[in-house]
Amino acid sequence: MTSFEEIENSRAKAGITRKALYQTAGVNKETWRRIAQGSNLPNTRTLQKLKAALDALLAQRERSNG
Repeated sequence: MTSFEEIENSRAKAGITRKALYQTAGVNKETWRRIAQGSNLPNTRTLQKLKAALDALLAQRERSNG
């Protein structure tokens, strides 16, 4: 399972905004903020949604740069 930190590092490295990622994943902004601040631990479903959204955004970017 990919950790939140791994997802966040990959997102930043790829130049994808936090907003694009949490919106694509369907994760609430406050949920994202609490996880990023360490106030909440992400559940498995949230991590899966974030990873799938990151993969989709990366694939979209790759197709655009074709």
